[in-house]
Amino acid sequence: MVDTTRETGRIDPRVLLLDEQGHGLRATWHLDQGLVNLSLWRSDRCSDTFHLSIADTARLVGFLADGLGAAATGIRGNAATATPPPAPRVQRGQRLSSAIRAARVTLASRIAP
Repeated sequence: MVDTTRETGRIDPRVLLLDEQGHGLRATWHLDQGLVNLSLWRSDRCSDTFHLSIADTARLVGFLADGLGAAATGIRGNAATATPPPAPRVQRGQRLSSAIRAARVTLASRIAP
């Protein structure tokens, strides 16, 4: 994915992610409609779409951020029973998780009615 944000000063309105089988997930911002369109692609054909409200997008980002933070710290499954990894790795994961949570709160405050 090319980062056009720095070049144009605007966010790129779409991203396409491919899995190992070549199936795609495209996310497209439609800020004028207050949603993100998620579409599933098989080869060059869109097989399904889902309209995600901006508020639900914030919830999804939070969910993904929490999982990413857990992955960075080596936590699997139930956090209460997980064995933490060595301290330096935990600190990096905590900083990442904290930064993502702060961004989520900022986003949620901007879109709250």
